[in-house]
Amino acid sequence: MKYITLITLLFAQNLFAKNYLDENLRVMKWNGVDVVWLEDDQYPTYHLSVYFHAGAVEDSKGKYGQTQMMFNQVTSGTTRFTKQEIVDSLEFYGASYGASVTHEYSTFSVSGLVKDMEPTMKMICHSFKNATYPVSEFKKVKKRILTGMKNMVTNHSALANRVFREVSLKNTAYSHPVSGTMKSLKSIKAKDLHDKLLFFNEKVKKRIYIKGPKAIKSLENVFAKDCKWSGEASYVSNLKNVTKKPSSNSVVYLVPVPKANQAQIRIGRYLTSSESGNDHTLKSLASKHLGGGFTSRLMQELRLKRGLTYSAGAYASSQKVYGRSGISTFTKNQTLVDTLKVIEQTVKNESTNISQDHFGHIKRFIKGNYLFGLESTSSFLESLLIFDHIGREYSEIYKFPAQVDAISKKDLEKMVDKIFNWDNQIKLVLGSKKLKKQLQKSGFRVKILNYKDYL
Repeated sequence: MKYITLITLLFAQNLFAKNYLDENLRVMKWNGVDVVWLEDDQYPTYHLSVYFHAGAVEDSKGKYGQTQMMFNQVTSGTTRFTKQEIVDSLEFYGASYGASVTHEYSTFSVSGLVKDMEPTMKMICHSFKNATYPVSEFKKVKKRILTGMKNMVTNHSALANRVFREVSLKNTAYSHPVSGTMKSLKSIKAKDLHDKLLFFNEKVKKRIYIKGPKAIKSLENVFAKDCKWSGEASYVSNLKNVTKKPSSNSVVYLVPVPKANQAQIRIGRYLTSSESGNDHTLKSLASKHLGGGFTSRLMQELRLKRGLTYSAGAYASSQKVYGRSGISTFTKNQTLVDTLKVIEQTVKNESTNISQDHFGHIKRFIKGNYLFGLESTSSFLESLLIFDHIGREYSEIYKFPAQVDAISKKDLEKMVDKIFNWDNQIKLVLGSKKLKKQLQKSGFRVKILNYKDYL
């Protein structure tokens, strides 16, 4: 039987959207901890995310990856249960769970059936309070991570993303990988994870996001008695604003890797706090216009018209104190320069002369895509969490369609130029070392980077 989901109805009428949030959103405190509860009795399920006001920026230089490893291995064993017993218990209750760590904040999310949420959360809380990070498990996990990192040279796309992040965010506090480096991971001990967990449990401020029926109120006692989290934990990361504008860059960074018959292309830059903190809707429209699906301009020019690649994407994302914009694609070795020139020309064209037909299409596309992106419970809660993190009002969720409609073609052209202007981008290519001659012959200045320096 077909049905219209709640979120579809929410966006069908702005008035209903307002009423939905006004009538179903609850803000309260559990033992002093802020709770954002979206009451929903439609299904006997719940989704919960604990937001920690600290992330990988807390890792010291010699311990990069410590925070992510601490969260990922919090169920590896406790004073009472082995890893297998914990996993078996959570699987018995059909719970889905996992952590996500960024530089600015961290989350741990759990979802499942309402009837099983108390025993599920009791086990999660027990793990957070009593994790011992058994040395035997820790060594196996670290060995697996290091092996995967060493073998990243065979995954050219992932390696290109890793190197590009560090190069494009150079001289900021956010350039190092959240997952750590081979050198930093080797220096981390099981005790380091326990110390980090103690810090997050007792010191770091938290906020809880929940979507579910009234029965979730029973979790208040679980969090207070089993997790023992309280409002007394008040530490918030001292995030350093990125304020210095990136300088223009005419260099192409080439990262040679063995056995490469394709060239991975990454083009972009970091966005300062002032660039990242406003015009969210317009930035989103600009990135989707360039590289947000099959009908985007880069896909049309690179794939449909010239067959230079199979896919191409663009993004402009915001964190609290910085952001990132970028273009990502790949091509055959022999068509690298052609691909770079088409990207440059496409950005230039869309900065001055967007076609009226495509302008109307991209507006319809982004409104529909935004709606479907909020269909799931986890996505909707994630939106509320992100809005709180970067200081946006929840009302922007249901104002989004009207904000898109208010954007003019000239507004979009200016934003494409502001964010993606070719002269201001960091350009990185990962592929065969033979690409150096091809790039230099076409007038590009090339700087060679050793991929091993970024593992």
